[in-house]
Amino acid sequence: MDIPRNSLLLATLLTVTALLLPSPLSAQAPAKAEKLETKLRIAVLKATKDLKVALIKPAELKAILEDSNLVLIDVRKPREQEVSMLPHALTTLEFADRFRHGIPKEKRLVVYCTIGYRSGKYAEELAKQGIKAETLEGGVLAWSFIGGKFLVKDAKGDWSETNRIHVYDPEWNIVHPDYVAVAI
Repeated sequence: MDIPRNSLLLATLLTVTALLLPSPLSAQAPAKAEKLETKLRIAVLKATKDLKVALIKPAELKAILEDSNLVLIDVRKPREQEVSMLPHALTTLEFADRFRHGIPKEKRLVVYCTIGYRSGKYAEELAKQGIKAETLEGGVLAWSFIGGKFLVKDAKGDWSETNRIHVYDPEWNIVHPDYVAVAI
């Protein structure tokens, strides 16, 4: 069977074009994530503009998450923590109880909340007591954009991974598309 030269050329051109160009569906996810991340950067700047605290970037925290000298403190409300927490995090009550007799000098304190405002205020209060703490820049919202792990505790007290994040307020529904925002 003899295929006309123009038809063969057209078929080859269409095949190459289809392989080289991203499909609209695959392009939507990265575009949506980029738009959300830009929105998050603006929200973080607005929420934390008046804070005078040391910041730690989410990627830097992720790199040291297993360090035994890291003390990670979740300053969010219990209803937010019930949805999910970062691995190894303590609530403020757990932190106060565990370190009631002092904080060893080798410990590195990192505090976090939804976007960085409440944790920044908490870090400022710690600084007034002579305790150095860093704030997770962008909080759990920014953590979602680096693919950070979230854990939830079940009724038995066992932890398991989740993709749900409490966002404090529907206005801050700025999580990576791979995660589910919860505002209750």
